[in-house]
Amino acid sequence: MPRDTNPRHLHPQVRERVAEVLEQLRGEGLPFKLFEGFRSPSRQADLYAQGRTKPGAIVTRAQPWRSYHQYGLAVDLVLFDDATGWSWSTASPRDRWWTRIAPIGRSVGLEALSWEKPHLQLAGLSIDELRIGKYPEGGDWEWAEHLEEMIHGWHDVPAAPAPPSEAPRRPLVEAWAETHIKQTIKTS
Repeated sequence: MPRDTNPRHLHPQVRERVAEVLEQLRGEGLPFKLFEGFRSPSRQADLYAQGRTKPGAIVTRAQPWRSYHQYGLAVDLVLFDDATGWSWSTASPRDRWWTRIAPIGRSVGLEALSWEKPHLQLAGLSIDELRIGKYPEGGDWEWAEHLEEMIHGWHDVPAAPAPPSEAPRRPLVEAWAETHIKQTIKTS
């Protein structure tokens, strides 16, 4: 299951704040990039199985739909070097670099997890509220459509959350649908 690095799949509030964090990190000369943003529930299930029912070390504490990643509300930022690729190294001086993510994130309204240095998520939310479909305001159709696609495509345990109830409208599609419906009614 591939990682999703498309920032358009993130909620706009997260998308904008992560861009600010990355800009500040770059300004400090710290080579972090978006490693993963929106994470499908299938990928979350696969990662959760690691170290439990699959070989490897445990990499997440969250089952599907229990991580902000499944809602487009969290990201993982990881060191990246063109010569060596992705790195989770905390060897000096990189240990100091990792400690910059959380305070920079906090300064723009994101919170870190104490046990997962690369992770930032939108502050002030509750996973229980997300599970019942209470999403942050300001979502756009790209985020809502992607989230809804994941919700409708999930047929496993735990059950998927409620889809966004107030999904933003797509004016061009809705204008076409309205015109098409009116034409269909006239010709019926």
